[in-house]
Amino acid sequence: MGSQPSKPAETKVFTPKTQVDFTTTLLAQLENSTEGDYARQQLANKYLEQRVAEKLSQLEENTLKKFEDKLNTSLLSDSAESDKELSSKALNEKVSTLSDRLAKLQEARSSKVNEEKTKEIKTALTKCLVENKGKPLNCYEEVQNFKKLVLEQ
Repeated sequence: MGSQPSKPAETKVFTPKTQVDFTTTLLAQLENSTEGDYARQQLANKYLEQRVAEKLSQLEENTLKKFEDKLNTSLLSDSAESDKELSSKALNEKVSTLSDRLAKLQEARSSKVNEEKTKEIKTALTKCLVENKGKPLNCYEEVQNFKKLVLEQ
């Protein structure tokens, strides 16, 4: 009594109403295919991320060029006016404005360095999370580094 199941296992067989014939080459190709919905989705996401990153870098370069061009044109117009007035006060003001502009340019260029650092920290974090799947607490240091980086920006 205990060695036999209480109910016999029912086997359901579905028969299609139309004839289904698959060639052996099609079946072999389907069995050997490594691509699935998940893999296609991952490739699409990666492609989109690359395109967005390219567009952002192009926009950043364009805005920096426009800023530098505007800065150069404003410097030329200021120099024509400053030739008329030569006083220590005017020179001090011009030096302070130039130093402010220089600081802005250096800050814009340092943002590119921060992007590289951000990429490194992101890759380290994702690598750790992939390696420790189901154990995100093992990546505590990487998460803290990422938080610091995000708060600095």
